[in-house]
Amino acid sequence: AGQVRSELVSQYDVFPTLLDYVGLSNPEKDRLPGRSFDELLRGEAGVGREDIVIYDEYGPVRMIRTREWKYVHRYPYGPHELYDLRNDPNEEANRIDDAECQEELEALRYRLGEWFGKYVIPEKDGRTAPVTGFGQLSPLAPGVTEGGAFKPFEK
Repeated sequence: AGQVRSELVSQYDVFPTLLDYVGLSNPEKDRLPGRSFDELLRGEAGVGREDIVIYDEYGPVRMIRTREWKYVHRYPYGPHELYDLRNDPNEEANRIDDAECQEELEALRYRLGEWFGKYVIPEKDGRTAPVTGFGQLSPLAPGVTEGGAFKPFEK
């Protein structure tokens, strides 16, 4: 109580943390990406994560976040986003086309691809899924039709 921690943890760390908390082993430890943050809950020093990948895809969108950067990739057409969270914590300046950020962008793309290469479930891979939902009321790629299409939400 009364602490603010800076370690990065993710939704996929909750399951292993709960298992640790109740003293059970994790039978999926080697297959799933999560790891326990139980030591943080006890107020101990923790290592946290270097980055967090958003694995719960919302249609064809994937994201990776570090303490300093956030990269959003929308398949297949974009628009993609890159934010320098140290200097722009409100994510107001998309730096995706900024030449001085290209090295960081490539590193994040690589880490995102590496993570999904290891953990994606092919039949649930959202890269080709249509975007339908209240958060996406119009298609990402206007003019694309049924067949490879992004279809707007229909009420």
